[in-house]
Amino acid sequence: MIQTLRTLLVVAVVGLLPGLPSPAGAQGRPARTPAAAPPVKTILFVGNSFFHGKYQPVLAYNAAHVTDENYGLPATDPRCETTTGEPVVWGGIPGIFQQFTEEAGLSYEVHFEEINARPLQYHYEHALPIIQQPRWHTVVLQEHSQWALPPRHGGHPELFRDYATRLERAVHTANPAASVFLFQTWPRADLTYQPGKPFTGLPIDSMAQELHASYYDLLARNSGFKSIAPAGDAWLRAVQTGVAQRNPYAPEPGKIDLWAEDHYHPSNWGAYLTACVLFGEITGHDPRALGGAEQAAAALGISPAEAVALQRIAAEQIRAARPEAFADQPAPKAKPKPRARS
Repeated sequence: MIQTLRTLLVVAVVGLLPGLPSPAGAQGRPARTPAAAPPVKTILFVGNSFFHGKYQPVLAYNAAHVTDENYGLPATDPRCETTTGEPVVWGGIPGIFQQFTEEAGLSYEVHFEEINARPLQYHYEHALPIIQQPRWHTVVLQEHSQWALPPRHGGHPELFRDYATRLERAVHTANPAASVFLFQTWPRADLTYQPGKPFTGLPIDSMAQELHASYYDLLARNSGFKSIAPAGDAWLRAVQTGVAQRNPYAPEPGKIDLWAEDHYHPSNWGAYLTACVLFGEITGHDPRALGGAEQAAAALGISPAEAVALQRIAAEQIRAARPEAFADQPAPKAKPKPRARS
């Protein structure tokens, strides 16, 4: 009798204490167990400086939370990142992507294989052992900024199609369930607004449209690619809708400059827009849900209103290419328009 009374007393006291679970069976049901963590997805970005961004603070952004597969290789190695073999610290657009996934409650392990100024052919010839591994759930392929263009504009479209396809097949040989994405790069202002360049005298739209045609032609030819991350189309949308400058050599007050100081690589804003496109296309999560308080934007000096505008552009472009995108997600609340920048 005394033992029974003690047991009842313990159960009653424990049930009254805040934050403590009831003993199993105390109230006719088992104690709760913690929710299982979402499975980790490993993703590999394959490309060049269009991924790492070249300039700080994008170049080293979030480097501690991504894995650089080329880090520390000697100068004699064909996959070395620098001509001297000096170790570099890169985070870049993959680092921004990783930050987005954390904020969205997703579990991604982010890796990248980036070699400056190299096309996919070079990666196939020198980095295939890295790329062809069964551990990758997702692989993103970025071609050299000109190689997807027609030959008259400095491109090698046949090599782009050939080696992108070879890499897709290599990834699927190692892991048939892997998702392989093409990353459509952006138009280059330095090839458009300077004399004697491939697109001199043409609007920035011309290079963007040629890149679009080349990437989507390959997608139509090869069903092994899951989709395209249309960053270049999103850059053009930002220009055409008045969010971004059309010509960085002739600045327009109050508009974002997507290009960095060389008018070639991405600025903080260009890298952020690109990461929003990659995030939305690869994860299936609407980038607009990141909102104005998004942490990578704050770290990169991007205002909340600018972040919201770039998230919106990315979402609109993804839905323009795939109208069913984000259909299962509630529409984000209206956000303020970006303030004019001085």
